[in-house]
Amino acid sequence: MSLASPIRIATLVAATVLASVVASPASAYAVICKHGKYDIDSRDEAQLKIAFGTSYCTLRRFSLRSDAENFSRNNNMRAGSSCSCR
Repeated sequence: MSLASPIRIATLVAATVLASVVASPASAYAVICKHGKYDIDSRDEAQLKIAFGTSYCTLRRFSLRSDAENFSRNNNMRAGSSCSCR
């Protein structure tokens, strides 16, 4: 067995781990209330705070947009309908 084989295996393992982290970001989509309206947004909390200041709140986060949409629909939180952060 040559030295290239262990290096190749280590490289494949590292690439697989990196791909799994990049492909499945934790809580990538948020159901939010911004300016009194429900919405689904893909920005993280820091970006939301920059964009909306204190005029938004995060209700729940999901890894998949479809999960955020289903949660929103099942809880009568349709995008554009009225909400409150209180």
